[in-house]
Amino acid sequence: MLPHIFLCLLVLLYDTVIKGGGKMKSTTIFGIVVVIAIVLFAAGFSSIDWDTGTSLNVYQGRLKINLVQVKRIDGSTYVISDSQMRVIHGSMDFNDKVGELSGLSITGDMKKSDNGVWYLIVDYDTNTTCWIDAAETAKDPYVTRVFGADGDQDGFNEDYIEMQFGNLGALVAGEDKKEVEVSISNCPARSSMTFTSLTNAAGISTTAYAYYTCTGYIAGFSEGDLGKIAKIQLSVDTTGTNETYPDLEYFKLVHLKIGGHSYTPSKFGTYDLSNARFELEVGDQINHQGGDALYYAKNAGTLWATMELKGYCKFPAANVLTITVNVYFYQPNGVLGSVEAWTTTWTAT
Repeated sequence: MLPHIFLCLLVLLYDTVIKGGGKMKSTTIFGIVVVIAIVLFAAGFSSIDWDTGTSLNVYQGRLKINLVQVKRIDGSTYVISDSQMRVIHGSMDFNDKVGELSGLSITGDMKKSDNGVWYLIVDYDTNTTCWIDAAETAKDPYVTRVFGADGDQDGFNEDYIEMQFGNLGALVAGEDKKEVEVSISNCPARSSMTFTSLTNAAGISTTAYAYYTCTGYIAGFSEGDLGKIAKIQLSVDTTGTNETYPDLEYFKLVHLKIGGHSYTPSKFGTYDLSNARFELEVGDQINHQGGDALYYAKNAGTLWATMELKGYCKFPAANVLTITVNVYFYQPNGVLGSVEAWTTTWTAT
């Protein structure tokens, strides 16, 4: 209907302006132009289904997804083992599923209400040994974002990969479905690490405050591994009155740095005197997506992830204070990995 109205207006404008010798009031011309603009504007909305709010131009029909899984570091085939993968419709209802993946493909019907969007859900299992790399996966042309949600309400987030297929176009002669390829990037999961080349702080003054630093670096990773820090504790030894040193400000935490991540007192919060420690929940038990990532890139060298614990100190007497840095990693199965401890000594003379 709208194209017919637009054509009639053009004919009217031609007859009155061109054939009529251009004799038309400016207000009349302006009115016709306004009407044409309104028609063009309305034409843009004619592709919207006002009952559902969805576009009439997005793909609806049979769709097959072929899933390609690669290792981030070199692009080689690297399939997630012991995980459950399902595709759900655009409603994001965990139970409104297109189906479970059969091997590395799935075929289903794109509904009108999907508005071109499906979600691939990766549900990590007990023996899953790798992570989805969200940033790399989001580079696929069909992937619009990767995020976490606990769709099955098991207390641990799944990875949701949002895929947009609205611009596939209509089926043509000989087609019974559209077929696409989606690539996701994976990394071997590292749920533990070791610390090496550690230093301690010595010569701490008993008369004036100064800055002191302990350093080291992370080992135990292989190139391409991805670890996600879940929780950090700085525990102070409780020999004598040593546990009160941070509380009395004989030891003031400046920062802890691990592999490019910096943790300051504002992140740790108030020193917990009853447990003699600073503690920081980097993410939370359900949200591994909130963990701080440690990725060992190719050819990054042994010093790819250094550590630094810095304090501003003045001890009341010659003494030795022991501070242990405890680091917890997420595991794909939803359980925190074993604690890795870095023990530092702070000695006054």
